[in-house]
Amino acid sequence: MTNPASSAPSFLRDAFKDYATYNNLQKQDVHKRALKWLQLHINTKLADKTIIEQFTQKWRVGIDQTPASDTSPLYLEYLPSSYGKTNSINDNHENALVFIQEVVPLQMQEDFKQRWNVKTKLEISNSSGTSFKIDERDITLLQQEDPDGKGTTWYQVENKSIYYLLSSEPKGDDLLVVLGEEIGSQNCNTWFVAQEHVKVSNI
Repeated sequence: MTNPASSAPSFLRDAFKDYATYNNLQKQDVHKRALKWLQLHINTKLADKTIIEQFTQKWRVGIDQTPASDTSPLYLEYLPSSYGKTNSINDNHENALVFIQEVVPLQMQEDFKQRWNVKTKLEISNSSGTSFKIDERDITLLQQEDPDGKGTTWYQVENKSIYYLLSSEPKGDDLLVVLGEEIGSQNCNTWFVAQEHVKVSNI
């Protein structure tokens, strides 16, 4: 018998199926980061702090519909690689995916899809790293105001660090970038960074 849940809309089911089509490790990394972002925002931005716990219970429920004995939290980033590898999808998995569809606000779903589908990355190419800045001022001025930085006005990033981009545009000698993740003590994803210190490329 077909589980009605399997035909119900689910943005997370769509994502898991999409993940299975990629062997590219970088694309899979994009997807895992998007799932980490989603779990973090479900836990921190929504009023109900038990959503992931409820999802975990639904995902793990046994064939006899009794809760699984394992109560440790699930991490969404680890689920796509195992979803759908059998000939039939577990009904409990489908019910869990539909549950998430119902409780996650539409805007958060859309923000997740943006991060899931990013096309470009930014890599720090300066040997001594670079600073992400809150505005276009010279980094030395920002450092005078805020010597420790830590993301309040600037944020130091190591060479070879990679971030996935929702958008980027030139602003003088800088790039204005919107990252797929929040960084710094203010959990900000919009920064200015020196164009000469970074490489932007397709994934």
